[in-house]
Amino acid sequence: MFLIDLLFPKFCLGCGYIGIYLCQSCQDKLKPIALDTCLYCKKPSLFGLTHPNCTKKLDVDGVLVIYHYNPILKRIIKNIKYRLAVQVWQEFYKIIEPQAVTKLGFYKRLSTDFVIQPIPLSKNKYNERGFNQAKFISVYFQKYLHFLIVDLLIRKKETTSQAQLKNKKTRYLNTRGVFTSLRCPYPNVILVDDVVTSGSTVREAAKTLKRAGAKKVYVLALAKG
Repeated sequence: MFLIDLLFPKFCLGCGYIGIYLCQSCQDKLKPIALDTCLYCKKPSLFGLTHPNCTKKLDVDGVLVIYHYNPILKRIIKNIKYRLAVQVWQEFYKIIEPQAVTKLGFYKRLSTDFVIQPIPLSKNKYNERGFNQAKFISVYFQKYLHFLIVDLLIRKKETTSQAQLKNKKTRYLNTRGVFTSLRCPYPNVILVDDVVTSGSTVREAAKTLKRAGAKKVYVLALAKG
């Protein structure tokens, strides 16, 4: 462990402080979501449930997010994806404030018949990284929810990273038809991703799962852009 720390010293992703990936000062800059909103109209909604007037049969039924996607969290997620992965995530999840995840209990009160489905990577991206960050996050959330993690959703084609696309229409077209799914025998599914911005990816995933048999599909994400 000493040799690893010597060759690859930890430094704060926010300010560069040596010895830790996120110092106390930068931890304090993480901003939990105080007001959940409907994915479609962006107006306040209890527990992020989709408003009845906003929803259609194949839409997402609700979205819960833990943090705002500010510069500090952006650096953390980027490192989880592209650099230090396991080490950064193991340290990060220990500092998530308990009150930031208490609202996850809503799902347990809603139904005991849920499964957790991480948003999958393409085969090429998975082979490049060797892991799926959404799976890491799913395992963390599972500690609170105790629902089964499943692997029904398949990303069937390569796409441009959504972060590189600024236009909503371009994001939608980029994810259209990107997923396929095994038959879904579970009535309620929680999709897990790292960041939800326009919602194009999770909307396409929800549509695919509902066509495969799911009745309700909710989204749980670490951050909202």
